[in-house]
Amino acid sequence: MAASSVHSALLLCALFQLSSLLGGQVPNCQEVRAVFQSLHPGSKWVPETPVSGADLQVCQSKGPSCCSKKMEERYQVAARSNMESGLQAVGAQLKRLIIQNAAIFQEAFDLVLRHGRNSTLAMLKLEFPGLGAGAQSSVGQLFLDMSLYILGSDSTVDHMVAALYGRLFPLVHRRLLGGGVSAATEECVRGAWKDSGAFGVYPKLMMTRLSRSLLATRVFLQALNLGIEVVNTTDHLRPGRDCSRALLRLWYCPHCQGVLGPPACRGLCQTVMHGCLGGAAEVQPHWRSYIDGLGKLAGGMRGEQDMEAVVLRLPSMIKLAVKHAVNARSRLTALVSGTCGHTPQRASRSAAPPPPAPPPDDPAARDAQSSSSDSDETLAGLRREFMSNLKGFSSFYSGLGDALCSREPAPTNHSLCWNGQEMTDRFSGPGLKRLQPGSESRSSKSPEPVISQIIDKLKHINQLLRLVTVSEKRWRARSRAAGANEEGEEGFESGDCDDEDECTGVSGLGPPPRRKRLRIFAERKRGPSQREM
Repeated sequence: MAASSVHSALLLCALFQLSSLLGGQVPNCQEVRAVFQSLHPGSKWVPETPVSGADLQVCQSKGPSCCSKKMEERYQVAARSNMESGLQAVGAQLKRLIIQNAAIFQEAFDLVLRHGRNSTLAMLKLEFPGLGAGAQSSVGQLFLDMSLYILGSDSTVDHMVAALYGRLFPLVHRRLLGGGVSAATEECVRGAWKDSGAFGVYPKLMMTRLSRSLLATRVFLQALNLGIEVVNTTDHLRPGRDCSRALLRLWYCPHCQGVLGPPACRGLCQTVMHGCLGGAAEVQPHWRSYIDGLGKLAGGMRGEQDMEAVVLRLPSMIKLAVKHAVNARSRLTALVSGTCGHTPQRASRSAAPPPPAPPPDDPAARDAQSSSSDSDETLAGLRREFMSNLKGFSSFYSGLGDALCSREPAPTNHSLCWNGQEMTDRFSGPGLKRLQPGSESRSSKSPEPVISQIIDKLKHINQLLRLVTVSEKRWRARSRAAGANEEGEEGFESGDCDDEDECTGVSGLGPPPRRKRLRIFAERKRGPSQREM
């Protein structure tokens, strides 16, 4: 009888502990066991009935537990995995936006360069057929160099343009001006165009406009690619020891008390995420500066910083440069003859044919030229649409914790939530119990290496964005200062061509056109076999 009385007393005590655990509800370890084994089939360390839980490190409770130590270890691994997958899910839309637009802009820039190359080759064939394949090869090399420059090559725009005219001048001198060029004197003739001013101000005009527009394009692409790197790095944030324990308490400790339904309290989730992602707050100002700087660059890519407008005027600039040389035939042949020591070929005076009559007016071409510069089918339209979407992520890093908490399942029919130690009324406001100080937040420590890496990347690109988006006046001042202190490629000073150089409006060329734009999507929608190569 005594033994029976003791057994009954112990049973009543155990039942009292279980009932106090969840407002009178006994932990149902069978449900916990079924869920755990569905995640870890064949697990043999899942208790069928409540155990003491004395060996648990994190999910300790006042009463019996449905978890063994090995279950707690597995739950901690699952908590880290959940955090990593959550970061990837939260950043997926942003990453997709930047990746897709980086590809779209790269393709669009390639289309602009291909269109400019084909238009220039067609112009040379029509206006100066005597120049032959050599001129076409020179033009092809220029556009190849521009494409590589946009992708980050070490070449300079001044060198590209100087190389183009250096290759063109021997051809122009021999085939259009009637001069003789031998193998021994070709190198001399190649360099003579600079001192003679054979092509007028057009080479410097090309240097100026291409330098500004290609640099803006290059930095724009670099900024997009770095944005992809930053988001990828964020995806790979790894929870530390304290964070892993906090995540375990947030998501899986309720299981140990037999609770599978009610979610964690909002306050607990925010506290845990602040501790795990405290370093993300330090990224936020640099991220916002990145988006603001990219928006300023995109908005400023017009006029002489608009690659599309500048490249579409290259055929006109090159044509005017060659005509300038043809019009100065007598002066140039005499100068080259005196400098390089050979005699003009009188028989080749007919090598410069009269310019052909302009082609008949094409209504379709006229309509294409008059397309609005605000059209969404232009590079400007693409940039505007992209920046509008990207600005929606301006607070991405400051809102990262809230975004992760928002992924938590919404409460169903009950008003309870998990506060880290027990179930409580989720409408009780400030009544939530706090976890032990310092267990969930370590915001006072120095940033993690991954966070520091993200900040360093953003600082670098933000500096580039600021340099490219300086005002036109400061840009010219810097160019003149650089030209005064250091000569450019092959003895050339900076390609800056300002009003003092009389580049503005020369021979009716004027500033880049405002209305003529390449219809990017019209070209992109065509199949690869239909595109001009």
